[in-house]
Amino acid sequence: MVSRFSAQMAPGPGQAMFSAEQDYVGADCTASIKTFNPSYLEGGLTGIFIASYLQAITPSLSAGLEAVWQRQSKTQIPESAVSYVARYQGIDWVASAQWQAQGALHATFYKKVGERVEAGVESQLSFAPGMMGGIRKEGITTIGAKYDFRMATMRAQVDTTGKLSCLLEKRVAPMVTLTFSGEMDHFKV
Repeated sequence: MVSRFSAQMAPGPGQAMFSAEQDYVGADCTASIKTFNPSYLEGGLTGIFIASYLQAITPSLSAGLEAVWQRQSKTQIPESAVSYVARYQGIDWVASAQWQAQGALHATFYKKVGERVEAGVESQLSFAPGMMGGIRKEGITTIGAKYDFRMATMRAQVDTTGKLSCLLEKRVAPMVTLTFSGEMDHFKV
């Protein structure tokens, strides 16, 4: 069992942010509670609160949920949402899916192709209420790969909106890294 608590306050220009987090890691489950700017000074609870739980069902399959509750001020109505998640891990690959309360499905697949090559796919599908009572469907899928050279790493990805991104990190010295990156959006002029 591992339990961890952390709290931080980040002052900014004209505002301060407070966050606290408590994690629990058991033999076959993990749980966490996070809060951002909690307050009871207005006569009611405000802030953002996130609780999550992940349970191993088998050595390869895990399932869990995440709940979010937020209220910006006492005069506003609180908002809440629950998301469900599942994860399956093979020998050299991992697949996960998350169903979000807003009507979105988020799925990922990662595979270690070789000793130096990794690849992954991420897909986000949204099913939002549209005009005239219909359902508006939107989605984006991203495919990416990573190749490790002896002293450098190359990453590239392309998505269904036509955006191509590349990144090259070169280790020049033990504490010095040189990074080149570029992005090209084929559909936007």
